[in-house]
Amino acid sequence: MRRKKTDRQKLEKELDDISKLLAKHRDGWTCQKCGRGGDKRQMHGSHVIPVSAGKRLRWDLSNIKCLCAYCHRRWWHGNPLEAWEWFQGKFPARADYLVSARMLGVKKWSVEELEIMLNNYKERLNEYERA
Repeated sequence: MRRKKTDRQKLEKELDDISKLLAKHRDGWTCQKCGRGGDKRQMHGSHVIPVSAGKRLRWDLSNIKCLCAYCHRRWWHGNPLEAWEWFQGKFPARADYLVSARMLGVKKWSVEELEIMLNNYKERLNEYERA
């Protein structure tokens, strides 16, 4: 028998989905590595610092980029050192920010903080969809 998801788990899942969607909108639904665009089903919201290594950055839009399925699976996960060097070269300010933010350690978000973040992200998504 499956356990029911807690309110926190539901919020986290919704934030996972909306933060990746916002990053894809920000990046114009275009792979930041190869420039491929078009099929929205083939675009992934890919974390720079993995969720397992930087929970503080899980929903931080600076930590998410749009990659096509191929670049995400084969290149980003297949060549992490090369991928990080590429990211530093293409997005130096974001890379510096992520290194600094990761040094702050794990952040345990309160349910209230998650709700505020989700509401802010919903407003931003509405702005993208109206444009």
